[in-house]
Amino acid sequence: MSTGWDALHAAAAEARAMVAAHAPGPDVAAEGEAYVARVMAAGLGGSMLGHLFSSDGLSRALPCHGGPNPDYIMRFAPVQATGSYRLEGQLNGSERVGVGLYAYGPTGAPVLTAYSAFQAGDCASDGSFAIDLAASAASRGGLDIDPSTRLMLVRVLHRDPTSDPARLCFTGGTSPTGLATGAPDAALSLVARSLTNNVREYLKWTEAARELANRIDVAPAELTATVQGDPDTRYFLGGFDLADGEWLEVTIPQQSAGYWSLHAYSYWYEHLQTPGVHDRNARADEAGDTVILVGPDLPAGAPNIIDTRGRTRGAFVCRMITEGGAPTSVVRSRTPVS
Repeated sequence: MSTGWDALHAAAAEARAMVAAHAPGPDVAAEGEAYVARVMAAGLGGSMLGHLFSSDGLSRALPCHGGPNPDYIMRFAPVQATGSYRLEGQLNGSERVGVGLYAYGPTGAPVLTAYSAFQAGDCASDGSFAIDLAASAASRGGLDIDPSTRLMLVRVLHRDPTSDPARLCFTGGTSPTGLATGAPDAALSLVARSLTNNVREYLKWTEAARELANRIDVAPAELTATVQGDPDTRYFLGGFDLADGEWLEVTIPQQSAGYWSLHAYSYWYEHLQTPGVHDRNARADEAGDTVILVGPDLPAGAPNIIDTRGRTRGAFVCRMITEGGAPTSVVRSRTPVS
């Protein structure tokens, strides 16, 4: 039998056992089984079908763990210090394009080595932009690729469904093949390693959300050090663990102009595919603050809500690329009728 398949079978069993050990109940455990399957499917898609997820020199990321931001469109390409690359684009209806270079940390998670971002004020009058990436590109306004760098990741902030997202074209790289390593056993073994590494790493985030039950706080440094997104973004983590008739009330203090969002996730940090609240759709109160209700059974008529689709346990992430105070939270419940 293939050693690659053996490794993948063993990794799936290990990941399922880790998730089962963290599940607080059967419903959450069942969601954990689906979570493991999706992490494995994303790994198989990238390793076995990479050529089908690629266009204009970039591959589509499949974010399925670690609290992905649904406001982002993500693309990536492998890079190395001996190469010379160029990313060109057109902003179109997108608000921002963040370009990051990453090395791989001890757990396999990407660690930021260089970064730049483009918004309307950083682009030409027609919305076009370009950046070079090479070992000495910073001297001409680009990004330096140091010897440890292996990955370029692009995050496109796009929230207007009526407009086209940013157009991107990456040159200088190599086209992905149908087999990441060129050999089936090695490709399957790669998926096996990424499966257990990812599940193990993001169970730390699950534990953090459990310890932050019904409150929100700055993301722990030991977690953000291993999983770095945009360096100009502030991250706040929280969890909810609600009784019948309860909801969580999260207050976002008045912010200056810029992006902020609150999104809800399952216990395993998978997005709930339910709308979040952000600076574009929020309704502020008279003081300029935004009060958001999070839970499965919310009062009718509330201006800002995140429906957790029947879940009383889970997590949420607040992201801010703006100046302003940190979010706060409090549990509310329906007043019994006397």
